[in-house]
Amino acid sequence: MLDDFDAVIDSINAFRDKPAGLLRLTVPPPAANLMLAPLLSRFLTQFPAIDLEISVDAGLTDIVAGRFDAGIRPGERVERDMIALRIGEEIRGVVVAAPDYLARHERPTTPRDLKTHNCIRFRFPSGVIAPWQFEKKGKQVEVAVEGRLTVNDLDLATRAALDGVGVLFTALDFAAPEIKAGRLIPLLEDWRAGSAKFYLYYPSRRQVPVPLQAFIEFLRENLRSGEPASASSRGSLQNKSPSRRSTRAPA
Repeated sequence: MLDDFDAVIDSINAFRDKPAGLLRLTVPPPAANLMLAPLLSRFLTQFPAIDLEISVDAGLTDIVAGRFDAGIRPGERVERDMIALRIGEEIRGVVVAAPDYLARHERPTTPRDLKTHNCIRFRFPSGVIAPWQFEKKGKQVEVAVEGRLTVNDLDLATRAALDGVGVLFTALDFAAPEIKAGRLIPLLEDWRAGSAKFYLYYPSRRQVPVPLQAFIEFLRENLRSGEPASASSRGSLQNKSPSRRSTRAPA
């Protein structure tokens, strides 16, 4: 009944001169800070009748149960039967450590060397601590790192790395200012650290709300996809027709 009511409201909003209403999104921290934050002022200025609510959460939020209009996740974590649109450039990873830490520990030369280092680990809301991934000349390596500090907050992890606590795997864009200032040193530069491709996704079973339609078009105009859509079930914001996911992502 609530979905039917929302559909009626959306159909009324379609007759407005400008998109209006509430748009609710659930977004993980990297996408919120690196993709959406620089665009919020522009979006709210361009669409003064749209109210935007963003819930920043690293967990796998159920957007239907939470009554969100859409979410953003890495592609492999998007649930089945969702419309998924690739957004933005690929977010690259980097491994870094403070000069103070490197003065006390031998610099790693291969990903396997990380097993002898104090690594700052990130625990997801599901309880999982993901391994660190690397690639070089087609060879892929996963390392289940160890360390005395485990966190669930990116800012806290960065602060600890700056203070010389240990080695950190983070988004390159997060670390770039600290690297430029010499406060963090990139490691294993001849290896490509794991990266993430993010997708905007929403349920396929209901009419797309007018505010969400406006948001999708806004992202098309303001975010480039790092690559064209493949022949898989995922679409791209540069395509006019989104695609449906056909497989369930891992928990």
